[in-house]
Amino acid sequence: MKSLLSWIMRHRARRLTRRLAVHFPSSGRIADIGSGTGHNAQIWRQQPGLTVDEFDVADLHWVGDGPTLFDGSVIPAPEAGYDVATLLFVLQYPADPLSLLREAKRISKGRVIVLQSTYEGTWGRFWLRLRGFVWGSLAFRLARWMRVIPPQDCPLDTRRIFSHPELRTLFAQAGLTIHSWEPQEWHGLNVSRDLYRLEAISPDLTYRSSFPPAMKSVG
Repeated sequence: MKSLLSWIMRHRARRLTRRLAVHFPSSGRIADIGSGTGHNAQIWRQQPGLTVDEFDVADLHWVGDGPTLFDGSVIPAPEAGYDVATLLFVLQYPADPLSLLREAKRISKGRVIVLQSTYEGTWGRFWLRLRGFVWGSLAFRLARWMRVIPPQDCPLDTRRIFSHPELRTLFAQAGLTIHSWEPQEWHGLNVSRDLYRLEAISPDLTYRSSFPPAMKSVG
């Protein structure tokens, strides 16, 4: 069972990385906020020139050295210390997602990558709640039972789910603008796994020019 779960997490990390890679610099530093099992960071470190630091509110790592722990509000990292900050399926968990987004913006040089599931309508809300339970508290309790993570209280209980308009509002409140938006719909379920490339509202233009162009621009 442990081997099967490890294979699933590695496969998931590779699939996510294929979506994210175009938004990463060819070299530089990435802050993986809410790094979870560590599988994503492990894959990213395979690219020469990339340094990845992991941050989380709990030690959930299966691979690697584990994250630097923080209280969910203040990330122990200097201002503009990273080329990119990532938040992958994280914003449904914190008590204050706005503060977390502002921290991600603070420690990055202007770019924040968010991957977040969104819903439309009652049917979409139901499926997103179910997905949150399966990939959140159920997956955590299974990993704890199998002793692949240390004994601890579950930090993955979903506090909220988002529609796309709600996320747009949250990003604006955090001082971030959507540079590109790449939805990935689950047809028939009214659920989408949306990839957002965000930039600080007044980013440094020289810094931005060192990145490849976005896949889809948002006007």
